[in-house]
Formats: sequence, C-alpha cells, structure tokens
Amino acid sequence: MATPRGTSAVALSPRQPSGQNVGNNLFKSFTAKKYAEQAQAFLNAYWGEHEKDAEQIWKWTNQFIELDHEKKAEGCDLDEFNAHRFLEKAGETKRVVELREELRAIDMDFNKRMAIIEYLLFKFKRTVADFVKRPQGTNEELAKAQAALQEAQNEIARIEAKKNELQEKSNGTGVAAMRAKNELEQLLSQDNTELNKRTLTAEAAVRKAQKLGGEAAQGALWWINRELEELKKYKPKRNLAK
Repeated sequence: MATPRGTSAVALSPRQPSGQNVGNNLFKSFTAKKYAEQAQAFLNAYWGEHEKDAEQIWKWTNQFIELDHEKKAEGCDLDEFNAHRFLEKAGETKRVVELREELRAIDMDFNKRMAIIEYLLFKFKRTVADFVKRPQGTNEELAKAQAALQEAQNEIARIEAKKNELQEKSNGTGVAAMRAKNELEQLLSQDNTELNKRTLTAEAAVRKAQKLGGEAAQGALWWINRELEELKKYKPKRNLAK
C-alpha cells in the first residue's frame, strides 16, 4: 500500500463548507476507493488516536455498504437520500434542513455525495490537509494476507452462487427439482474442505503480517483480522421464501 505524500491543499475545518476545498486530487483518490479501503486508510492514518474506535468504524462501514443498493461493497459514496438515512442510523435526530447542512459540511470534495472517509474526518474533527499528510504505512506481508483473505471470500461467493442456483431449481417439480433439493441439502450440511483450507491459509498470512510489528498499516491489519473473524462464522443457510 503506497504511502501518501504531502500536499499543498489548504487546511480544511471538518465543518468548513466543501466549496472552499480546492481540488485536492490526492484526497479524491481516497474518496474513490471502496468503503472498506477508505475506512482502513483512516485507521492507518490515525491508528494511535482512533484504535479504540475501530469496531465502531467497522459498523459504520457496513451500514454504508447496506445502504448502497446498487454497488454494495464495491461502492465508494452514498447519494444524498441514503446519506441522510445513514446519519439517522448513526443517531442524528436533527430536522431535514439541519441534516442537509451537515451533509454539505461533510461533502469535502463537493460532489453532493458522502464517502465514508468524508464522514469519518467530519465525525472525528480531522482535516483533509492533515489526513493526506499522514503516512499510510507499508507492510510487505500485508498484500499477501489480503490476497489470501480474498481467496477465502471468493470461495464463499462460489458457495453462495451454487446454493442460490440449487434453491431456484429445487422450487420446481419432477426429477431435476428433486435432484437439486438433495444437492442443496448436502451443500448446507457438509463441511466445506476448500473453504476451510483457504481460511487456514488466510489466518497464517495474517499472523505473519502481524509479526512484523511497528506502526505500519495497523488499521489495515486490524481490518483484515476483523474480516477473518466474520469469515470463520460463515455457514451457508437456506434463503428465506419471498
């Protein structure tokens, strides 16, 4: 993960109107990242100050993903309507006019959308100018751990796709439907050897990355470990009938 360099951007108050943020291309490169990557970047930059907030940031990130109905985890920002919904979920009980003013202050790149990195800087009263000067850190084993975790997540995606296919077929009638129903039951009850193997590989890679110590990319390391915890809880479940 590359280390952001300093920038000549003007200092920006967390509540300063976004129109005063002169085109900070480096910051825009962060707002264009996926939600989880933005959250990791914030934690990398402010690990010493906000390690204690990592779990809450994890929850907020998943709320962003839940509210992004089009792109989900692949998205990077919310439109105004869903940004308002997030602020309400986050405990904001203000009137619509006040929420609009708050969203305007959060929107630091002035695109009328809310990225989670914008919300985090606003929430914790950090500035864009300070954020982009903070080192993201490097960890030579981090990329390997991320790749290993992605392999395990890909296996879960494969299992889910197969489960959905079999469940759809099992809703029919005849021999094919009965075969699909049997295969579905096997899938739901069996111990997935390939997933277990990939999970163990990811665990080993994360441990190796953590052993390097230091302050390098501590937010990203925490995030990978947190994702690993969720991954280990996975067990395919039958979809609820619509």
